[in-house]
Amino acid sequence: MNVEIAAMLVTTSLLGGCARAPSPLTPQWEGSIGTPSLGVLTHGVALPSTGDGYRWLRHDERHYGLPRFAAVLERVAGAVARERPGATLVVGDLSVARGGQLLPHFSHRTGRDVDLLLYVTTLDGAPVDSPGFVHFDADGLARDEKNDRFLRFDVEREWLLVKALLTDPEARAQWIFVNHMLEAMLVEWATARGEPSELVLRAERVMAEPSPGGLHDDHIHVRTACAPEDVAGGCEPSGPQRPWLAFAPATDETAVEELVLEVARPIDASGATAGVD
Repeated sequence: MNVEIAAMLVTTSLLGGCARAPSPLTPQWEGSIGTPSLGVLTHGVALPSTGDGYRWLRHDERHYGLPRFAAVLERVAGAVARERPGATLVVGDLSVARGGQLLPHFSHRTGRDVDLLLYVTTLDGAPVDSPGFVHFDADGLARDEKNDRFLRFDVEREWLLVKALLTDPEARAQWIFVNHMLEAMLVEWATARGEPSELVLRAERVMAEPSPGGLHDDHIHVRTACAPEDVAGGCEPSGPQRPWLAFAPATDETAVEELVLEVARPIDASGATAGVD
């Protein structure tokens, strides 16, 4: 497909609002329909506001996801809490109940994306809840202006979370968007502690800092891939096909759409790019 046709395809998709949507002609479509950037969600479920090892960042209506994905988030948070008690995973936005556009995010339309704040500790190693989107530097430290203190990136618990996402059979982690410096810390930690090389390699392939798309130095953005049953309901596979995940490959059109939309992301009120979130 040449560039002119690709550009026309994406422009048409943008003007149309979403690549797929339920209609009387497609009664079988339900669940996560279309792509994360051009789709909708039906029959989503709300992640409970609190649970074993996690809580919402904000009490709003932005915590709807595919049923299996919501269940995964409860399981992986609980797994980290059981292995390293004392910390809470703070959960940001998923999707709204009926999916579709969720400003300022560019994706989060189909119940397959979630923002998870980073695990943090005090400088002396005591786990604390993340106060919000605090930005970490290459030294693993962040300034918490609200509480007038510095925080340390809790690489141990964060790796346990990544590991849980990669090993839970229902998680189907296709992407974990994260800052490259934080990714390097996680990989170094896992390698030094003798994690299986195949698992570390998988983590390296799934973790990425989107460019352009924001630094992702204050949270991770997790996207679950379409499962076969999701595809039957209208979920449109996009992005790279992970060899350990069985699902229908993306069409050429979908791949081009995702690539162009990755660059053509909107600007939020502060003047910053909204990113893949």
